[in-house]
Amino acid sequence: MYTSAQKKMKRVDLLRKSITMISSLILLVALSTIIYIVVNNNTKSTVSPENIALKELMKSDLTQINFSEKPTVLVFFTSWCPYCNEDAPKIVSLYEKYKDKVNIYGINPIYRDDLSEVEQYVKKYNIDYPVLLDETGAFYKHYGEPGFPTLYFIDSEGEVFDQIIGSTDIEVIESSFNILLEYF
Repeated sequence: MYTSAQKKMKRVDLLRKSITMISSLILLVALSTIIYIVVNNNTKSTVSPENIALKELMKSDLTQINFSEKPTVLVFFTSWCPYCNEDAPKIVSLYEKYKDKVNIYGINPIYRDDLSEVEQYVKKYNIDYPVLLDETGAFYKHYGEPGFPTLYFIDSEGEVFDQIIGSTDIEVIESSFNILLEYF
């Protein structure tokens, strides 16, 4: 038989063991979460240039994106996005200004859009740079499906150098063009 002091000591001992186990479990979960966040946030968006070929809207040919040729800007857009419609004239004017120095590709995740609407959008804004169709969304998903419009400024290694998500002033966009050119 245990005395009441011994019973109390056993309960205290059991409580300490329980607290230690719970604390260890919480620490393990917290550490696992931190490791997961660090690993997923430290992976850079890099795409091997030889792996990127999308169908071009106007030609229906596969177009290879060549990052090593010159700095590249990818413009993810949809025809129904009001902000894309707002930024389209800005991108077109910057294309005219920088087309000899920078590759610009419009990327439309066509699985979220209508082909005839995209064609009308391209005509409406007189878009002369290649518009590529991401038919499965794999390319868009690779970049994290950030929303529309999104501009990615990519260096010769295929690494994202800068990005702009959402509509912005032409001066901000042009500043990113100039920084990309400076460091290419």
